[in-house]
Amino acid sequence: MLEYFVLLPLMVVVFYYLYMAAVFPNFITYAGYAYFLILTLVFVILRERIKSNYDLESVTYWEKNSVLVDTMMWLYIIPGFALIIFALVYWFKGKEGRRYKQIIASVIGLILFFIYNYAIFELFLGYSR
Repeated sequence: MLEYFVLLPLMVVVFYYLYMAAVFPNFITYAGYAYFLILTLVFVILRERIKSNYDLESVTYWEKNSVLVDTMMWLYIIPGFALIIFALVYWFKGKEGRRYKQIIASVIGLILFFIYNYAIFELFLGYSR
C-alpha cells in the first residue's frame, strides 16, 4: 500500500491549481476534487484486485497491470493539463506584474506535472508488484 503515496504530490498539485484558479465556479472546483479523489480510489482498488487475482510472475498480471496503469495515466494527464492550461490562460489576462511570475510557474508546473506523472505511472507503478 505504501507505493500509492507517490500519488499524493500529484493530487496536491492538481488541488492547488483547482484552489488557486479563481475563475472556476465552486461547482467545477468541487467536481474536480471529486474526480481526482474517485479516480485515485478506483485505481488503488483495481490495482489491488489485479494483484490478488493473478500470480505476480504471470504474463497476464503484467498485461492487466500495464493496461490499467496506462489508462489511469491518461485519465490523470488530460484533465490535469486542461486544468493547468486553463489557469495559465486566466492568469495571462491578469495584472501585468504578477502575470509573468504566474505564467512561468505554470509552465514549469506543467512540465513537471507531465514528467512526474509519466515517471509515477509508467516507471514506478507500471513495473512494481
